Amino acid sequence: MRVQLPTLGAQGDRAAAVFDDAVRSGDWATAATSLAKLAVPTTKLYPLTLDQLRLLQDAVIRARALLGGVGRVLQIAIAVELQSKGVPAAKIAAGTAFGKLETKVDESIDGDKVTDSWYTYKINIVFTPDPAVVDAEEIAFIQTVRLVDTTSGANTDPEQTNQKRQTPSATSVDRRSGKKQGWYGMKDDATGSTQLSVWKKSAPASPATMWDRSSWNQPNTTWQFETMVVCRCGADAGKVYGVVTWSFAVDADLKLTQQTPTVTTKQSSEATAAVHNWNDQAAGSASDRNALGQISLPELR
Repeated sequence: MRVQLPTLGAQGDRAAAVFDDAVRSGDWATAATSLAKLAVPTTKLYPLTLDQLRLLQDAVIRARALLGGVGRVLQIAIAVELQSKGVPAAKIAAGTAFGKLETKVDESIDGDKVTDSWYTYKINIVFTPDPAVVDAEEIAFIQTVRLVDTTSGANTDPEQTNQKRQTPSATSVDRRSGKKQGWYGMKDDATGSTQLSVWKKSAPASPATMWDRSSWNQPNTTWQFETMVVCRCGADAGKVYGVVTWSFAVDADLKLTQQTPTVTTKQSSEATAAVHNWNDQAAGSASDRNALGQISLPELR
């Protein structure tokens, strides 16, 4: 099957060169936008490895608002190429390469200034790994958060230690002050909690699960999260098996508007930077750490 886009002449020739350069440098966002300018994108997809196709697939998904209908065509083209390289139909969609990733929004509730009721958003994420393709002893979650004023983009995260490890775009590993572990919901002794169940090779029938319930009365805020399913220990340590990106915005009247959660196979560069910052914080001045004895996270891959 060949997926064809409208011919764009010289612009398409330039886009082909830009695409090649972007692939060589690992700039998948640019690769996605330049691919959209090609008349026959499949000519550029065939030489890519499975890992490169997955990264390109993620980039097209993240650029869906920019690419519009062309993005949907590109997703089909990438899916066809994945299948031609032997990927089973059940594992073609983003986030399915290493297991089954399920997301459910349990609460999306507006606040009310008159009654001083807080708005609430609750999400549940479940990952059941495919034992044939993962090599892990434990699987858990790392989550990043970006909490900003919707108009100005200024940070509104009240956690001081979060602010100390934020990226320039105000993204940080989502952990409350006083927690040693960077793994979402994990206790200091590396065990689970009411918010987290770690998948363990010793009990493979029980999936990795987590939930997050965000609630506040701060108006005009945008909440953005990236929840990564990551091998905690084992040969795959640090390997990202799937990612859920989810967000919501709250207006001046505390009315909540959510974005449909998006699944990708690998993390964004912003999430990678946030994990680096967590590790830098753990290795830095004790006064700036999230907690005494703050524990580094594995490098994501």
